[in-house]
Amino acid sequence: MHQPSQEPHSSSYFKYEIFPFVRPPDMGAKPPARHPVVIVGAGPIGLVLAIQLARLGVKPVLIDSRVQVSGGSRALGLARRTMQIMDQSDVAPEFLEQAIVWTEGRSYYKNQIVHHLDIPDSDDEKFAPMTNLAQCIIEKILTDKALALGVDIRFQTLLQNLEQDADAVKLSLDTPDGEYQIEAEWLAACDGGRSTVRKLQQLRFEGVSFESRFLIADFTSDMDEPPGRRCYFDPPWLRGQTVLMHKAPRGVWRLDYRVPDDVSDEEAMDPKRIASHIQSQLDYIGVDQPWKIEWTTLYKPNSLTLASYNHGRVLYCGDAAHLLPVFGVRGMNTGVQDSINLAWKLAAIVQGHANAALLDTYSSERVADARQICVDAGRSTRMMAPPTRGFQIMQQAVLSLSLDNEYPRGLLHWRTSHPIDYADSVLTLVDPQDNLFEAGPRPGAPAQDARLDTQNAGKGFLLDHFEPGFQVLVFGANESQWAAAREDVRSLRDRGLKVRLWSICSDSVQRADADVALNDPQGNAQALWGASDGAIYVLRPDQHVASRWKLSSPTRAAQVIEHILAAGLLIHEQKGK
Repeated sequence: MHQPSQEPHSSSYFKYEIFPFVRPPDMGAKPPARHPVVIVGAGPIGLVLAIQLARLGVKPVLIDSRVQVSGGSRALGLARRTMQIMDQSDVAPEFLEQAIVWTEGRSYYKNQIVHHLDIPDSDDEKFAPMTNLAQCIIEKILTDKALALGVDIRFQTLLQNLEQDADAVKLSLDTPDGEYQIEAEWLAACDGGRSTVRKLQQLRFEGVSFESRFLIADFTSDMDEPPGRRCYFDPPWLRGQTVLMHKAPRGVWRLDYRVPDDVSDEEAMDPKRIASHIQSQLDYIGVDQPWKIEWTTLYKPNSLTLASYNHGRVLYCGDAAHLLPVFGVRGMNTGVQDSINLAWKLAAIVQGHANAALLDTYSSERVADARQICVDAGRSTRMMAPPTRGFQIMQQAVLSLSLDNEYPRGLLHWRTSHPIDYADSVLTLVDPQDNLFEAGPRPGAPAQDARLDTQNAGKGFLLDHFEPGFQVLVFGANESQWAAAREDVRSLRDRGLKVRLWSICSDSVQRADADVALNDPQGNAQALWGASDGAIYVLRPDQHVASRWKLSSPTRAAQVIEHILAAGLLIHEQKGK
């Protein structure tokens, strides 16, 4: 029987809760109970997927072998796009109550700043470019939300084996009360870099596994230093290596440094050695404050991905699907975008609105993102941890030149995580009039936030008004276009689809039949969306633009959404030729 340790992780800033095993009602059922969706892994990726599915009307079963949330800060940095998705998951306020936000980073060499990263920000953005919050806190907030939505979370439940046929995936599970089986119409593997599901399916990554090792040491201290990423090249206490520092909430600091090649893993993890390195770094930056180690781990900056995230009735998300370098906050942030992409497509299939072949677009869109990240992150990794003598020479040349010159400093940019643009996806429709737009999110891009008049139902930003489902945004007062959009939305709703109709005007037009009626008296949102002269946008449930057009175009909202839901069949037919 699966008997995990019931000992809470040690922490001075977070109280770990032991989640008990609760015998599920379908344990021992003959034949095994079948569920529409089962998710393996209750980390941030699996929890976001579960929450998004539940908000779309599909409540999954979520299994995890652990008894508590992750130990330590782990995935610490959340990009703006991730916070927007967390807002869609209705947890952003709880995150911000405890988080630290930041907008800039600095790289140092020989006690000089050789690169200053000032991440673009705007009053039209609800969230800061970067938000720091420890993964243990993230998981606790997400777990509470998932449970509140009725997600069936089964802790202390270990996946032992799986078999799949044309209709379902059969799971063999082990628990403190013994073994049992369930079936899943769809299985989502969100069980991390050491994925049991991936091993059981004998799948292998493609890409580059870097040999360099980095050590993370979290420590508590009351030192008064501003937030933001700090990178130190070749500090005197660790010659030839790279050191990173981050400020986290609750008085926690992260020291992240490259381990010299001639130091073994055992030596690197020696507490006395780690303590010496922390003190040496604090001495180097002139900080004289007491401190205490909280948590340590050793990792390698891999650039790996599965070639496909769709394997029969098994789908892969997060680190189970890809292992990406942490430089540029890519790991969890990329996985969260996996989850929201998969959630609406899986819900559409389970609810009978789309064919299963739609999942091919989940794989194609997300694999393309992972591969591009591997390219970008690989460049960052080779600058942070040169893998060969040649790259070491290049790094030293760039650093030396950057002491007195501006032109090479861009090579030190750590290529911050950014949201994917699905411009090349089969789900994206480019209207013939798209070239008339001089601004706004283009087809495939995520929605652009905008500050609104404060009288808009107490929600001060455009994205505050998003709810689950497709969105049809009608800008301007053209009544014929409004009538056409309203007719399309009604016809789609008659088929059981979640579609919301928006009216965004700068004048006094009142449309009582709009699901969202926004007053934009200064025309700010309309200008940001390139819609000052009127326009229509159709957005996917993950907030990416499916299509947009000006008022003279014959394109219809129903046509776009029907194309999306039928696109899976089109891909399937193309593969069969």
